[in-house]
Amino acid sequence: MKFDCHVHTFPRSSCSTMSPETLIKASTEAGIEAIVITEHDYLWSADELNSLRLKCIGGLKIFAGVEVSCIDGHFLVYGLKDLKGISFNMSSEELISHAHLNGAAVVAAHPFRFSREDGQHCYEIDIDGVEVSSGNTSNEAGRLALKLANERGLFQLTSSDAHTTSVIGKYHTSFPSHISTILELAEFIRSVNKVS
Repeated sequence: MKFDCHVHTFPRSSCSTMSPETLIKASTEAGIEAIVITEHDYLWSADELNSLRLKCIGGLKIFAGVEVSCIDGHFLVYGLKDLKGISFNMSSEELISHAHLNGAAVVAAHPFRFSREDGQHCYEIDIDGVEVSSGNTSNEAGRLALKLANERGLFQLTSSDAHTTSVIGKYHTSFPSHISTILELAEFIRSVNKVS
């Protein structure tokens, strides 16, 4: 199944220009089969997700994760029930520890987007995956992210990081079709063997 695991909507992510309904329509038209809405430092509630799912025609699977802004980078977290214990500008180590205690997976989002040095700390922390390509990174940043993922044996995520509809459908990751919950997605990401 084609998953886009990094998308933002307005107004919950003020940097986005897409409404959730626009995201659903664009994703369906682009052949995306599942999306994970990852607002900046906000996690959609189960009730909000269920209301959005009722507006969906065509079988698009809709999940919620969160893009957490840590002091040392941005991290996509999949599998949390709420944001208790999560705070803006916490350390990545604290985030990862909390996420793993709660069965969630943590993926470094666009780790080399701003410089070669930005993502170097990802060699030292217990992340589960690396976003290796997105609509929001350069080829060089993607090459460095792929090198990181390969050297550490981490899950490789390709996603749009969409804030507008222009990149929907151009970036996705294939996941098994049996994944039907965010926890199953997190478990799949965490199941990739890491290199010590």
